[in-house]
Amino acid sequence: MSKDYGDYQLEEGGRGEAKEKESVSRRSLLSIGWIASLVSLIGPGLANIRYLFPNVLYETPTAFKLRKPAEYPPNSISFEEDRRLFVFNDRHGFRAMSAVCTHLRCTVGPFGPGKGATSRCPCHGSLFDKQGRVLSGPAPRSLDFFRLTESPDGRLQVDTQDIVSADMYFKV
Repeated sequence: MSKDYGDYQLEEGGRGEAKEKESVSRRSLLSIGWIASLVSLIGPGLANIRYLFPNVLYETPTAFKLRKPAEYPPNSISFEEDRRLFVFNDRHGFRAMSAVCTHLRCTVGPFGPGKGATSRCPCHGSLFDKQGRVLSGPAPRSLDFFRLTESPDGRLQVDTQDIVSADMYFKV
C-alpha cells in the first residue's frame, strides 16, 4: 500500500520515488523570467516618457467680458451672479468687486437698497460694505476688487487675477 505525499509516493517499504507529473520546463521558466524583466524595465521607461509631456488643466479663463458700459444704470450696483461679481457704476466710474466670501468661498448676496447698503454671506453671516470691508462675521479679510478694462468690442472686461485697490475706478 502506498501513500501520496504530493510529488512523492511512499511505498510501505519506506523508499520514496518521484512520481512524474506535468511541470514547467527550465526553458519556459527562463522565458517567463526574461519577459518579466523586460516588462519591469519598459513600464517605468514609458512612465518617464509620459512625464515629459505636461498635463493640460482646462480651467475657466480668468479674464472675461461683461456687458457694455451703457447697459449698467448710473449710480447702481449690478450683481453678475454667474460670474460671482458686483459691478459698481457711480460718478467716479466703474469698479468690479468679487462676490466670493473670503471665509469659505460662498457667494455673498446682493447689496440692499440705500446709502448704507451691505451684503451678507448666507453661509456664516459675514457682513460686507460697498468698499468690500468686513463689518462683522468670520471672514478674515475684505473682498477683492479686480481691474476693469474695455475690450475691442466696447464691452467691459474683468481679469480676476489682477487684484486692485478699492479706490481704483475705470472711466469710460
